[in-house]
Amino acid sequence: MRSRLFLSLFAAATLLAGSAQAGSLTSATWTQSLQGVDVTVTNSGSTCTSTGANLVQQNITCATGSGLNPTGTASSTAYSVSLTLPAFSLTQFTTGGAINIRTAAVIPSGTQTITGTAGNAAPGAGLPGMVTVKVAAHAAKGVNASLLTAAPTTLVKVPLSIGQAGVVTGYFYVLTNIHYITVDFYAWTPGNLTFTGLTTKGAALPDVTAAGSFNLNGAGGGTVTLVSPSKISIDGPLAQRRTASFTALKLTYAPEPSTLLLLGAGVVGLALVGSRKRS
Repeated sequence: MRSRLFLSLFAAATLLAGSAQAGSLTSATWTQSLQGVDVTVTNSGSTCTSTGANLVQQNITCATGSGLNPTGTASSTAYSVSLTLPAFSLTQFTTGGAINIRTAAVIPSGTQTITGTAGNAAPGAGLPGMVTVKVAAHAAKGVNASLLTAAPTTLVKVPLSIGQAGVVTGYFYVLTNIHYITVDFYAWTPGNLTFTGLTTKGAALPDVTAAGSFNLNGAGGGTVTLVSPSKISIDGPLAQRRTASFTALKLTYAPEPSTLLLLGAGVVGLALVGSRKRS
């Protein structure tokens, strides 16, 4: 009787061993820097912090009550995640350059599914967005107040594609001077990407690294950090820039409860074996 019970427990433990090597996604954190605003989105909601310079007006729409609603699983060698990014929008006016600028950035709400291993990540589709730069004009101006609004002239529209690789090129005019723009998008990766030769207004900027990571254990628990950077290059007589921005997604997985059941079955099995030997 005990022999049959032991064999049953052993069979159950063997079956559990196959399923115990999986983890479930417990939390996700999405962070990105967009036009002078740091955006952080978690399971529960969003926060947006302004980091821009020379801003005279700014309006940010940040979905504080809507989180990512992430789901996913992981093993020791692979992971998956599905999430919904809430909508984000920004309108800001910048002074201090050759002309006053109005910048509008919009990332609509979108769902993204990513699967990958320690060396790669495969998104279902890139999350779209748009940055529109226009000339700013004074709607009201006085000794103690100044109100800026968007003028009809659009300088450039920069499409966004978060998570998927691609290149967009174009040109625009500033005070009749032609300027060329190139935007390089990089796909999600758990690896590292280093950007060199960055400049702004002719001054060199330090090299920067987008740092991903893959830290999953044999039970499918741990963390994965994915990065999806982009690089903007502008060439013209009034603007020479090489800048990089980053989007990061940190995923945290925990082993499923079946791991504990497996350990419990193993303990009971060992106890029965010891009992049989004594009898």
